[in-house]
This record gives sequence, structure tokens and C-alpha cells, in this order.
Amino acid sequence: MANRQGKFDDYYKQLEGYTIDKFLGVTDDDDDWGTDGFPQFRLTKAGHETFIIEVSRDPEGNGGGFLFIGGDNDDC
Repeated sequence: MANRQGKFDDYYKQLEGYTIDKFLGVTDDDDDWGTDGFPQFRLTKAGHETFIIEVSRDPEGNGGGFLFIGGDNDDC
């Protein structure tokens, strides 16, 4: 994911050309940390894998600001 300098260029470049197809809502984050959950979006691109992204603060998932990129989900 990140290179030695902590840059995520290659990680985020995989999203080039994709379109936000649907807002899936905010995760129901029921934990002891009091976080607000993460906004989730479905991204599509003709002829390519569908991605689900979640907005978080950092790669550890401590809050808003970092994009988690995952494959398509049957629930969307």
C-alpha cells in the first residue's frame, strides 16, 4: 500500500476513471472508541472490478480522512 516515504500514490491511482455510483451510508460502528462510523461509496468503471471505499482518518481506521478500498459487496 504505502511506500517507504508513506505516500499512497499507487494505492489511490487504482481509482482513476472510476465513478461514484452509489452512497451506501455510514457504517454502524458499535465499538468502545466512540467513533462515528465511516461513509461508504460504491465506485464503478465499465469493464473493471467494482470497488467499495470507506473514508477514515488514517490507515488504522481511527476516524475520517483515509480511503479504504475493497472489492464489490453483495449487499450493495
